[in-house]
Amino acid sequence: MIDRRPPLDPLHAPSFRQLKAARAIADHGSVTAAANALNRSQSALTKALKELEAQLGTRLFDRATRGMIPTAQGQRFIRRILEAEAQFALAEASYAALGGQPPAAHRNPVFTLDVSQQRLAAFIALHETRDVAAAADQLGQTRAAVYASIRQLESLLNLSLFEHAGPRPVGTAFADTLANHCKLAFSLIRHGLDELASGAGPVRGSVIIGTLPYSRTVLTPRTILRVLDEHPQLQVATREGPYAMLEAALRNGDLDLIIGATRDIEPGSNLKTEVLFEDELAVIAGRDHPLAEAAQVTLTQLLEYGWILPVSQTPARKLFDRYLADQGSALPARIIETSSLSTIRGLLLDSDRLALLSRHQVHYDEAAGLLATLPLRLAGTMRPIGITVRANTTPSPAASLFMEALRAMAAAPDKA
Repeated sequence: MIDRRPPLDPLHAPSFRQLKAARAIADHGSVTAAANALNRSQSALTKALKELEAQLGTRLFDRATRGMIPTAQGQRFIRRILEAEAQFALAEASYAALGGQPPAAHRNPVFTLDVSQQRLAAFIALHETRDVAAAADQLGQTRAAVYASIRQLESLLNLSLFEHAGPRPVGTAFADTLANHCKLAFSLIRHGLDELASGAGPVRGSVIIGTLPYSRTVLTPRTILRVLDEHPQLQVATREGPYAMLEAALRNGDLDLIIGATRDIEPGSNLKTEVLFEDELAVIAGRDHPLAEAAQVTLTQLLEYGWILPVSQTPARKLFDRYLADQGSALPARIIETSSLSTIRGLLLDSDRLALLSRHQVHYDEAAGLLATLPLRLAGTMRPIGITVRANTTPSPAASLFMEALRAMAAAPDKA
């Protein structure tokens, strides 16, 4: 399971009312027009903006005779607010598809930043932990407060968000959708806060990277070290897991990017890929394998041994299956399926099995004389290695910086 990013801290982050005030002022060009649009008093909006700018430590608007003009910092922060609002709009579209109706003639406040972060943070925490006590501890709230938040959201939505058939509450299908959009919205606001904290100085904030097997040995570690050497103030974390799990975490904001063999992206997807380079698969053996010192080997020889292969339907496995088909050969009879490099290493060192890997993945093992690449080129097994990110949001400053470092690492002569 992917470790989750905590919800936006409702005690220290700007309130939704403040964010709505700033966005409305930017839209309408004046406090008066924004107040009319939001049906709030001019003094309330003026106070909200003043408190917001004080909390953020920066001026978001220049006050001029022709109205309120966003500063450069203000423009960037407003963009993040709009991105967050877009996530709530997507959740609202899913709600409407279920036949959901707002409690009155207006849009449902759950989707319009009119429900406090505290309510939504309690919902996200319960959705992730499936335990009221754990959710309360995570947020520093009482269990009664968590229950109250869930009851209010369910009342506004006129539907249940959790099923209680077993000992732990389980989110409904719509709760899953709402949680994903809320989490991403909170993540986008957090990115906006990181941008303001960075200002014209060093980039601040954090980047969480999902790593696929190819990238875990050299490419990601070297890039992390390069980035932290130049930007020690950044926080960097990696998450490992199967692609489907990493993709889900990327979509909801728990990850900033995924590095490794790229997948085909369906038209209309909210993900996009950037290919850094292509890499060819190879046959890897332990140092004591009978063929480890051979100057030449054939596919027929190799298929006599047991194999360690990636699981079915992964890019590497598809390429290998196609290679065998092109050669008129069947899949090896004795296979173990795993993507764990440590497991593969142990199996290779203690047996005569062969593994399908990239030389990149065994870079250090080859250098130490533990593993060897056998001299058979697997033609047609080139696969794209790159970055996968969300297509409809702007990366955080830390994520952008990390991706630039990845591009530089990939372009270097001694690229990972």
